[in-house]
This record gives sequence, C-alpha cells and structure tokens, in this order.
Amino acid sequence: MANGKQAQLDSVATIKSEFLALLMGMDYCLDWKQDETEWSARELVYHVLDTPPGGAQNLVKGIISGEVQEYEIWSDLTNITPERSAYDLDRVNEDIETFFNSLSKSVSGLADCDLEEKKVLVHQRTREVDEERTLNAILDRTLNGHIRDHLTQLQALREALAI
Repeated sequence: MANGKQAQLDSVATIKSEFLALLMGMDYCLDWKQDETEWSARELVYHVLDTPPGGAQNLVKGIISGEVQEYEIWSDLTNITPERSAYDLDRVNEDIETFFNSLSKSVSGLADCDLEEKKVLVHQRTREVDEERTLNAILDRTLNGHIRDHLTQLQALREALAI
C-alpha cells in the first residue's frame, strides 16, 4: 500500500502516464472488443474515470472538504453516454488528463495525517458490502487496485490487436 502524500502523488503521476501510453495508437479501435463479454478500451476508460459516480477525483475532493461522509459504488458499469461514444482519442485523453490532474491537485493539498484521519463509509452496492475506509485506503484501492487492474485489461486489448 502506498503511504504518505508523496507516495500517492507518485502513483497518480505514474498511472496517468501508463494509462495514456496504453491508449497511444488505439484511435481506430477504441470500441473494438475481443468478444461481447469483454469491454472495449473506451468502456474501460470511462468505467475508471466515473467509478464511483462522479469520479474518484471528485470523491477525494469531497472527502477532503468534509462534504462527503459516505458514498456508493456500483461495480461493472461502463459509464458510456452517447456523447462519450462519439469522442475521438484526443478527447478521451483530455478526459484522462483532467481526471488525474484534478486528483493530483486534491492530494497535493493534503497533510500526511489526513490520509489516515479522514474516513468515510463506503457502500459497495453490487457486492452488498458496507465498510469504513481511510482516504489512504481509498486512494490505494483506486490507483493501485482498481485502475491497475483495468490497465492490465487495456494491455491485453493492445496485445490482441497486435499494437
């Protein structure tokens, strides 16, 4: 688990770079799926950017400000809208940049102690789990768990397409 503000900021920067690098050259195949049970690159991107609803960057900002004391996660949603379906790779990359820049800005304003002292109740609706998590645990699970798992899926898409 990443510890301390700097470790979290390093994770944000590294994962952002990896995410953008994995999408490089995929402009022609953002919606390609190996089979119908798998997600496309576009679906993976918007699942990551908008889980939990509104995105992890806004969740973190709300926890820091004290506006969020609990939140819901609905797993396995692609979060594709008609607008997002039409975005080209440049626009998808802009959304990724915006997400990670906002998350980095929020984390930059934290004190190390905030990572363990700020806690919220998480309701994982799809899995019927309710638990308290620290901001550090949320960031670590989001960055080094959830997003990394989906980067692995993006890498598999690239390999299937021989990119």
